[in-house]
Amino acid sequence: MNKKKKGFFYTRYLQNQIYFRKNPIVNALFNLEKYLFENFEFKEDIPTSHIKQKWIYDCINENDYSNEISGQFKVFSEKRLKKRILTLIDSFSQIPNLSETKSFLNAFQEFNDKFNDLLAVESNNNFKTNVYFQIYFLFYLKKFKSEKIFEINVVFDENLVDIFEIIFLEIFIKNKNFKISKVFYLYKLLVRLIIKK
Repeated sequence: MNKKKKGFFYTRYLQNQIYFRKNPIVNALFNLEKYLFENFEFKEDIPTSHIKQKWIYDCINENDYSNEISGQFKVFSEKRLKKRILTLIDSFSQIPNLSETKSFLNAFQEFNDKFNDLLAVESNNNFKTNVYFQIYFLFYLKKFKSEKIFEINVVFDENLVDIFEIIFLEIFIKNKNFKISKVFYLYKLLVRLIIKK
């Protein structure tokens, strides 16, 4: 979405404001997700993204929060939490090139499971982010255009998937739109909420 708040993807901004307000750990977790996604490379055999993943992994592991990027993750310094965050980064680094579609989806599901486990522990909230939302969020952020990405069979139960994520998925998958405006997104959200009533 071309309008962002506090550096967040707009869907994450709304979720953070409504479900996780004043939760610095979830705030940092969403920022870490964005950092990992922005630095993911689809087409390289040995992605340069691994270097950036290793760098942020080492910063958190060594409690080096001295720069603008790593500084936003200082809340991860507590030993128990740090171990889980490092495991999450390691899990993301296992996601292969999209050419291995089945392996890509399986590895992404593992990352999604760990991400949701962290959300559950750190927020005392039943919220779960949908794996397809995260996958298409990655495609959207990277502006990765390939018919292959729209061949993934998205299956989700509307009673289990967050409304903010459903709206994004519907707009992005249906229209293949890599520039979703905040106004259009909010319009679709409002229509859906009115229909639900």
